[in-house]
Amino acid sequence: MWLFLCLVLTFFLTTNSKNLFAQEVIDVSKEINITGANKDLVYFPVPFIPVLKDLSYQGEQSALLKTGKVITGMLVFKGNYKANSLLEFYKVQMKNNGWEEVGSFTSKITFIAYKRPEGQAFISVSERYFSTELRIVVILNQN
Repeated sequence: MWLFLCLVLTFFLTTNSKNLFAQEVIDVSKEINITGANKDLVYFPVPFIPVLKDLSYQGEQSALLKTGKVITGMLVFKGNYKANSLLEFYKVQMKNNGWEEVGSFTSKITFIAYKRPEGQAFISVSERYFSTELRIVVILNQN
């Protein structure tokens, strides 16, 4: 719940500060970088957070907003993975990309919170009947 409130507050502050910051909606319809070493990983316009290439991007549920040097938003993906496999993937990959895990909890959905000097990220994984849903929520300051 607090994550949702943080996103709403960030969105409210940025949309009501038009005179202070230039705003840009980021097009995330295509990945921006395929890593050289591992062709199964892609990076969307969020640095330091890889996505498995065969996960399906859900554009109607996703949005990224860039205000000044701050990127805020959520990317949603679906795929045929077990939730535990995706969670283990992100625990390893986030650490490899310089993120520090700061907390997590599990119910029907598993949330893992990360931080690094540039900002915070939240990984949410939930297993559905026919697929698993991955949500990546970010608040990053690009220096």
